[in-house]
Amino acid sequence: MGKLASTGIQKSEGLAIIRIRIWIFHILSLGILFVPVNAQIVTWTIITFFIRVFAWEAGSHRYFSHRSFKTSRAFQLFLAVLAAASGQRGPIWWAQHHRHHHRESDKPDDPHSPIHRGYWFAHFGWLMDERYIDTDLDAVKDLAKYAELVWVNKYHYIFPYIVLIFTFILGQYTAVFGDTGLGVSAIFWVFIFSTMLSAQSTFSVNTLTHGIKASLFNHRRFTTDDSTTNSWLMCIPSMGASWHNNHHRYMNSARAGFYWWQLDLAYLVLKLLSIFRIVWDLHPVPIHILEEGRHAPDSQNIIAE
Repeated sequence: MGKLASTGIQKSEGLAIIRIRIWIFHILSLGILFVPVNAQIVTWTIITFFIRVFAWEAGSHRYFSHRSFKTSRAFQLFLAVLAAASGQRGPIWWAQHHRHHHRESDKPDDPHSPIHRGYWFAHFGWLMDERYIDTDLDAVKDLAKYAELVWVNKYHYIFPYIVLIFTFILGQYTAVFGDTGLGVSAIFWVFIFSTMLSAQSTFSVNTLTHGIKASLFNHRRFTTDDSTTNSWLMCIPSMGASWHNNHHRYMNSARAGFYWWQLDLAYLVLKLLSIFRIVWDLHPVPIHILEEGRHAPDSQNIIAE
């Protein structure tokens, strides 16, 4: 295998492959209705769902996109592989497009703003748009300088297939999921359905915290240049990503739930990892921003123009 370039445009798989994969994956999720299921399989579906959400929220988002904490090169690679295995493309691709989203948030050039592109395009249609399938390595030089990250980003599709095979073997030949002979059930529940739900959690952050007026479910604590809101309803399935107005006010913090009452599961896991020095230097929210949020007048009802 030749040396991968660390600059320029890294081409993805073909657009047709990406579109087919996305649609087939969602359609195959209906397979859970036709295979045997038990309590252990459901439990593992929930566990693997949160592992995948942590992969994109703590890995692709807070680490690779915003560098909000530090870690070793070995654990950085682990986060990259975990993120790729979650089924949301490569971590450099994820970071490049997310950084672009922040620069253009809710403006016409935002890749997934429901304000300018409509709900369905913002939700996941943009993933199947030719403009957004490749990775501009020059836009993420801090990541592209690591050859192993460039490789994982290029061959990201390998890792979900490895997880698929491993899931089938565990289900078919061990009692991890309650009994042997459950390989097909494990594929549909623990792999396909779990991956689909974690992807929908990501997509929902785009569409349920942008372009939504403040309400019982969507509060707007900070005045920002976009329409972002905080959705407490989504804070558990997104592991804290739905404190999105907070995040757009100060994106470099390792936590998105700025206050103790804003549950942020990804941050809690990062704090646990920091105890063992697996990660460190978790970037805090500046005091003046915390005070701004506490004292903003009528903060739940501020709407960006």
